[in-house]
Amino acid sequence: MKVMKYMKEVRGGSLQRDKMSIPPAGEILDYARRLGWRRTLLRGAYVMTNQLVAVSIYDCLQLRPEDVNAALVESAGAYECRFLAPDEVDRFAGELDSPTIRTVREAFARGDVCYVVLDDEHLANIGFYSNRPTPVMNDLVVHFDPPYWYMYGAFTPVAYRGRRLHALGVLGGALELFDRQVPGLVTVYERTNYRSMVSALRMGWKPCGVLYRVGVGPWMRLGRTAAARAVGMRLEPRHVEVHV
Repeated sequence: MKVMKYMKEVRGGSLQRDKMSIPPAGEILDYARRLGWRRTLLRGAYVMTNQLVAVSIYDCLQLRPEDVNAALVESAGAYECRFLAPDEVDRFAGELDSPTIRTVREAFARGDVCYVVLDDEHLANIGFYSNRPTPVMNDLVVHFDPPYWYMYGAFTPVAYRGRRLHALGVLGGALELFDRQVPGLVTVYERTNYRSMVSALRMGWKPCGVLYRVGVGPWMRLGRTAAARAVGMRLEPRHVEVHV
């Protein structure tokens, strides 16, 4: 572990993680009904801790060709699956929310690639892949060892949820990258993102350690477990240039 003083600011505001919002009672009850009170209470403790200090815990996962659950790809139905060209972003802008559109534009600006699942002319799923250090949250960057690639930010529009298109998109992109001699993928999920973790494990992703940070004011402590170190995964502060 190491301790770093975090001093970068953007337009007068701290770049540290925003406080987690406390969800309304109805959302908490729905969360408990779907995932149980134990996970709900653990997530509640995580959210309340973040009202006082910046705490992030990320589970690391890796996917190799031999671990892919191919049945999830073969049984997905008749969809067109391919990488998206940069000049196609505006074509699907009306089917994505503002944060996802921003993620798409930032991904192409960094040189990342976007993989899409299409239902005729409609976007059914989109996911992102990078071969370089990638931002996570608003103040951290995930590093990993090449030639592995990093998978992040898969999104399914509301109308297409419940059809396992998340798995089709993630595994479709992975298989195409494997065909291009990429030996494996890595990703991270925040500790309370239970649904995505369950989905990823079903696809064939394997746990490979934990990354974490604790921050108070301008100070931040970053760390990782031995398993994360073995695959070259670590967190670093995200340095953002400010143009005055």
